[in-house]
Amino acid sequence: MRLGLLLITLMLSTATFADDIKKKETVAQKLVSMDGTEQGLQNTDKMIIEQIRMRLPKDIPEQFYVDLSKNLNSEKRKQFIVQRYVETFNQKELEAALKFYESAEGKAWAKKASGIGGEIAHFTTQDARAALNTTMQQNADHATIKKIMMRMNAQDAQHSEKTEQR
Repeated sequence: MRLGLLLITLMLSTATFADDIKKKETVAQKLVSMDGTEQGLQNTDKMIIEQIRMRLPKDIPEQFYVDLSKNLNSEKRKQFIVQRYVETFNQKELEAALKFYESAEGKAWAKKASGIGGEIAHFTTQDARAALNTTMQQNADHATIKKIMMRMNAQDAQHSEKTEQR
């Protein structure tokens, strides 16, 4: 009899826990849609593709980049963020954040934060490129680095010529 009661209690608490998780996931999904995260992921994808495009040969077909965009899978990263929100915040915290982002101030904040996020992504990309170039210059006496630099410079020259021709 005790075992039966224990099993029923365990099943009910498991169902309640699953419902709580589902509620948190629903709120977290809404929050990610409103807080600028989705736009930030899209901006990040654009930056990644731009950087890859600059480093690959220029005769790669456009379909390659269309496929790359699909394969980056920002939806997968979005779901990762949702899960992190669910694991990190309690229901009350998620609902308070959602309430804020539903307000006029929250909507303005999300819009501005998304723009700042794009600027941060661009700045980070430029900064990483500068760091790479500096590091390569510092190690230019290494044969492999020298070959890479020559290849990169040739690609940059081709890109400049094509841009000037347009």
